[in-house]
Amino acid sequence: MTTLAPAADALPPVRGLARTHPMRGAGLLRLGPAGRAIALVYATCLLLALAYPQALAAWLDDFEPNPVVEAAQGGAARLVALSESLGIARISGSVRDLGKGLTRKPD
Repeated sequence: MTTLAPAADALPPVRGLARTHPMRGAGLLRLGPAGRAIALVYATCLLLALAYPQALAAWLDDFEPNPVVEAAQGGAARLVALSESLGIARISGSVRDLGKGLTRKPD
């Protein structure tokens, strides 16, 4: 009767194989064009969430209460606190008020 799996002694140990075949860039984060685009999208979402956390909190208030929404609201509350402690909320509020002043029609 033949077996499909090779004998255990026929395969080299992984540790020895890893030493004989070094990988370029091992341990470094190397992203291709798609990876850089994905990282850029996530970084933009993070910056928007830090700059306007009140919008995220208001959006979550529109949902029906359930455990997932409550957990997200807790995270949004921490994000608001982080934004305020870093001073980002004050700066983004000033920029938002400036933008509203520029786009409003004069009375």
